[in-house]
This record gives sequence, C-alpha cells and structure tokens, in this order.
Amino acid sequence: MRPRAALAATDLGYAAFTERNHPRYTRYAHARLAQAAHVTAAVNATLMYAQEDWYWLLGQPSLAADVWEELRYQVRAVSGAGSAQDPDVNRLYDRLPENSADSVLLCHRLGFAVGEAAELMGLEIATVHAGLAVAHRALPQPAERGSRTHS
Repeated sequence: MRPRAALAATDLGYAAFTERNHPRYTRYAHARLAQAAHVTAAVNATLMYAQEDWYWLLGQPSLAADVWEELRYQVRAVSGAGSAQDPDVNRLYDRLPENSADSVLLCHRLGFAVGEAAELMGLEIATVHAGLAVAHRALPQPAERGSRTHS
C-alpha cells in the first residue's frame, strides 16, 4: 500500500498530465477523425488507459510515447478507411510511416513547433525532424498549412 502523500502526488501528476495533453490530443484526434463523437471516444479512452496504468507508465522510459501510442491505437480503432474530413490528412497516413505522418500533421497542419510535437509524441526532436524529412522526400509539399518548424 502506498502512503497517502505518494498517492496524492501521483494523482496530481496525472491531473497535470491530463490538463496539459487533453486539448492537444483532442486537436490531433479531430484532425484524424471526421466525427466529434469519435474524437471524444478516442481521447477519453486514451486518458482512461493512462489513469488506469499510471503507476506502470511512471516507470516506463517515456510515459509520453506510451500514451501517444495508445492515442494512435484509439484513433485507428474508431476510424474507418478515409475517416478524416480532409483528404490531405488521409493521404498522409496512406503514404507515410505513422511517425512521419504524425510529424507533418502536428507541425505543418496543426502548427506545433517541432519541440512541442516531439514532447507530445515522446520522441527526440531529431526523430521528428527525420519524420518531416521523410515526408518531404515522399510527398511534394506535404500539407504545409500552418507550418512551424523551429524547436
């Protein structure tokens, strides 16, 4: 049994994590999914996963990466083929590796700085830059609305 102070600190950590990431997860899911109910379901299921496995996640090398993988899973679980409202988003995920597509979506479509996208996905900044480079080689001008590439 954990001491009450440790439990309160852990609950506070989860609450801070949720407060910081819920809006960002929602923006990502909204870009990937056409229906608001699917967005809500994917984000809520992801945060429920994080809450239920919080102690385990705290011991992992990258809590952010593990929860991001869960969000991706939840988005895939509620989506059908071509589920985004924007066909350019569907094209990203059809033609690119998932990390590259996520990097383009976050940085070029949603306007996240590379450093913030890396932090959100639990990746190194260099990995996001590499994902963007893959996208730029594979797709000419990969949906660059709202581009922000500084760290």
